[in-house]
Amino acid sequence: MDRTPAATRRPFRVGLVLLAWAAVFAGLWLAREVLLLGFLGVLIAVVFSFPVDWLSRWMPRGVAVLLVLVLLGGMLTALGFLAAPTLNHQVQQLRERAPKAIRSAREWMERVQAASTGQETQGQRGEGKQGGKGQAGQAAKAPEAMAKVSEKAVPALISVVSGITAIVLVIVLGAFLVYQPDVYRRGVRSMIPPAHESTFDEAWTRVGDGLRKWVGGIVVAMTLMGAFTAVGLALAGIEGWLLLAVLTFLGTFVPYVGAIASAVPGVLSALAQSPRHFGLAIVVYLGVHVVEGYVVEPLVMRRAVQVRPALLLFGQGVMSAVFGILGTVVATPMLVCGKILVEYLWVERRLAKPPP
Repeated sequence: MDRTPAATRRPFRVGLVLLAWAAVFAGLWLAREVLLLGFLGVLIAVVFSFPVDWLSRWMPRGVAVLLVLVLLGGMLTALGFLAAPTLNHQVQQLRERAPKAIRSAREWMERVQAASTGQETQGQRGEGKQGGKGQAGQAAKAPEAMAKVSEKAVPALISVVSGITAIVLVIVLGAFLVYQPDVYRRGVRSMIPPAHESTFDEAWTRVGDGLRKWVGGIVVAMTLMGAFTAVGLALAGIEGWLLLAVLTFLGTFVPYVGAIASAVPGVLSALAQSPRHFGLAIVVYLGVHVVEGYVVEPLVMRRAVQVRPALLLFGQGVMSAVFGILGTVVATPMLVCGKILVEYLWVERRLAKPPP
């Protein structure tokens, strides 16, 4: 009689615990984009910590944070006024030339294939058929094209507004985090059992130092890679070199994948100019990334936490498959944090081994 209630209560409690964990994981999955944006806010706070810590030696920390935000806003505004017309013109050129470059590459492949088989290419066959039908076809497709443009305009505008709002919220979150970092650390520490508080303090310190070194190194690497790309493309005569250098600057934040993705628009733009510019663009991008691999990485990132290329590519693939583009962006700093925690909590403390 006495054992039956206890025997029935135990599976009931286990079921409730499992349901609670399932609800937690479901909530985390539904809020995955918000959590990733929050992690980006942490990265922004780490970036802000460099000038804020330096300025707080001579002024209150709150004033230092406001000054950094004002300077950042002023720099972005000035850069927008100075570079916006040039960037807008280059974006339009790139949008016009990218399809032309792809079409030229496809026609070249068709000509090579036709020369080897002795057949007529699609472009040659189409020239005889499109003579009298070109103007009539364009006139018939004009209303349809306008309708498609109007259908895509509203979602595109909503996406732009949502993106700008997310950027502003991430910057504001980073400002709050860098203003009183100890307040949030103490809040998290209050939920840790007293027996594990020292372990939490050490893990917090190690993750903070490692993330700070990585962010500092990657910002320097991004600046150098953007500058090298701008100089190389400008000397090679590639039109739109400023926009392409900005893409390289942003792409350097995502190792390997970002470097390849940021080089594709430059190569296509050069191909649309001429085959000579195409070859020069390839030489420039190869040279820039050789400098990155053999000069920038060893000198700039040598003090940062290193993640092996295979692990990095695997983590980027998993994060991209699960969370999309935003997951790819935050994959590397998340792997840095995970590597530090695994080495300290599991290898050093649990297994009592020296870190690799």
